[in-house]
Amino acid sequence: MATAEADRRIGNVVQLGRVVSIDTTGQKARVRIGDIETTDIPVAQLTSGKIKFHWMPSPGEQVVVLAPSGDLARAFVQGSVPQSGHGVAPDAETPTIDLGGGTLSIIGDITVDGDITVTGDVVASDISLVKHTHGGVIPGGGSTGVPNG
Repeated sequence: MATAEADRRIGNVVQLGRVVSIDTTGQKARVRIGDIETTDIPVAQLTSGKIKFHWMPSPGEQVVVLAPSGDLARAFVQGSVPQSGHGVAPDAETPTIDLGGGTLSIIGDITVDGDITVTGDVVASDISLVKHTHGGVIPGGGSTGVPNG
């Protein structure tokens, strides 16, 4: 009997499952592992200290669930596992962030040592790089005035 319980706990330490639902406010997810559906369990973050990098899995995403001592009551989602057609980067040497149409927010300054290529518009202080106009334009070798908003 004790051996069976130990085997069950060892088998529960690392599990693969599919996300059923997410709670973005609580940073938790429900995961189906075989025939079992967990309660809302925490989703581990890449870092949550001074530098924060938060992510939430999507419903249907395959994730790794870690359960200390095999106890699903203490379980948490550690990360996701790429699967054919879902989340596999087209070029393994080029890091890719696919927000699925969402928005990435960065708080703080950014320094880039290299070029930036943008396929859409760039807006700084409400001035569009693509759509702004300049006043005081005089034909010839002079410079334009500052952009109009």
